Amino acid sequence: MKKMTVWQILTWGVILFVIPLPLVQAMAVELPSLYTSTSLAIQIGSIAYVWMLLAVYLATKPKWLDRLIGLPSIYFIHGVLSMLAIALAYLHKEGTSSYGWIKTTGNWAFDLFWGLLVYSLVFMAGWLTSRFKPLLWLKKQLEILFKHELSVWIHRINLIAVLLVFIHVQLISYITNMTIYIWLFNGYTIFVTGAYLLQKLRSRYGLAQGKLTAIQPIAANFYELTIQFKSHHALKLYPGDYVFINFPNIDHLKELHPFSILNSVVDGTITLAIRGDGDFSRAVQHAKVGSKVLIDGGYGRFNPIIKQHPDDELVLVTGGSGIVPMISLMRGLPNRRITLYYSAHSKAGLIYQQEIETLAAQRNNLTVHIQQGRFFRSVPRDLIRPNVTYLLSGPLALGQSWQKQLLNNGINEERVYYEEFSW
Repeated sequence: MKKMTVWQILTWGVILFVIPLPLVQAMAVELPSLYTSTSLAIQIGSIAYVWMLLAVYLATKPKWLDRLIGLPSIYFIHGVLSMLAIALAYLHKEGTSSYGWIKTTGNWAFDLFWGLLVYSLVFMAGWLTSRFKPLLWLKKQLEILFKHELSVWIHRINLIAVLLVFIHVQLISYITNMTIYIWLFNGYTIFVTGAYLLQKLRSRYGLAQGKLTAIQPIAANFYELTIQFKSHHALKLYPGDYVFINFPNIDHLKELHPFSILNSVVDGTITLAIRGDGDFSRAVQHAKVGSKVLIDGGYGRFNPIIKQHPDDELVLVTGGSGIVPMISLMRGLPNRRITLYYSAHSKAGLIYQQEIETLAAQRNNLTVHIQQGRFFRSVPRDLIRPNVTYLLSGPLALGQSWQKQLLNNGINEERVYYEEFSW
């Protein structure tokens, strides 16, 4: 199991304990003595609702949090937190009794949460399916019918379940009579609702606009998309970042999807290198040149980590299509000492090999190692040295293996980061 960073530990602590605490305290003070026997179950239900709200907030991809812990960690917390909330909701349901519409709204919400949880664990939890091959196989079989865009909309039914919980609470008179508690309860709900609606409005009207200017195949099932920004944009894009794009006028491509940036963004264009693994990435290669593109970004932890250690040598470790953000880093940091380890299962999988070798020949501060098959069974001792930051991308097994070995050899977790690109 990988070690958590300080920011990840703090994030979990704030989410699990700090944010629910005001409601717990308010209920402890204001709950009528008549309900003392069920107070624990009521408190558990209150905490479950707060965690559900926080899961909704995390789904908005807050950029400030992405730069601290990374979007893969945010999605992982989103998924685990949702499961914990449903587990608490079950305990709340078993420990309390209700009647009429109070019971009905609660039961509807609970049933929706459970059904959507099962669906989401297959289609929306890349952090899970990437680790369990049978689940990944099932997902690929069912994706013929349940495309990514459909899954996103099904997943959003969770919002209806959250609304039902809100109504459920508003129907309970002794809860609404607890002044401080209900103000906090409504305040939390209003804040998250506002954040979610703001994100949706921004996704529809506030994203940077661009035009698809080229689609170029570069290898089997791999191609480049070049996008020209239409006008000045407020995106902050750094080497190693990735962006979310969609094509608002093309069916099945209207939901935002993440791709790594290949180039250093200096001339108003971005180039994305895409492998056609999913239904979106397969369909996007058929988009027509000239199509409107919306871009949301940048995302990723590479740049904050590099800035945190400005004088460190960079060791980049990647495999297969994970080379894309590494090329962006090598291009965008010409004055930085960089060592690259790049491998793939087959020779054909070593995309951009010639370009990387040409770049290395032009710079004496860039050393590259490229080969078919894995480099080492264990990380060599000469790679374990001070003043080095290790950035990892690519296949899960590769990233986790290097990350584990580096940490086990005493490298500080702040100097090792694996950008897990599973959605």
